[in-house]
Amino acid sequence: MSGIQFLASSKLFIMPDEIEDYYNGGIYELGMCFSVYETDAWWREIVGPVLSMPYIYEVGGIGNYYFFHYLKEYMEVGEVIELYEIPVQHQYEKYIESALQNPEPIVINVGSCTYQNQYGTYQLNPKSWVEELSHRTLLTERGVTTILKY
Repeated sequence: MSGIQFLASSKLFIMPDEIEDYYNGGIYELGMCFSVYETDAWWREIVGPVLSMPYIYEVGGIGNYYFFHYLKEYMEVGEVIELYEIPVQHQYEKYIESALQNPEPIVINVGSCTYQNQYGTYQLNPKSWVEELSHRTLLTERGVTTILKY
């Protein structure tokens, strides 16, 4: 069984028309899309202890161009997004326990252009932060990635 990724948001997540229109043009079939879908109640209950934001979605395409485009162009001041990945769905209990017992969180502030993990805090260049962020780790199996804009 494959992995599954989640996005939890401080507000209802609405995909911008620009991104929706792009995928309606056919690129979706190539598996290269940034997509966000309502998750079912069972998964919401499973990942609820790990994620703190109220709106939980299943997500695909984290790290692609339109994911970063959303962060740069559409993320609002005060908005908070959490990302979490379970690499093997049928072993979700092991991954949830690991994330709760030995968390390795990542915090990205797109407003102040900072990236923080267990090794330290790094200042990203305000002019090229999207490019720099695209070369950083966004997801780990042992922690939640929190992306905020302040």
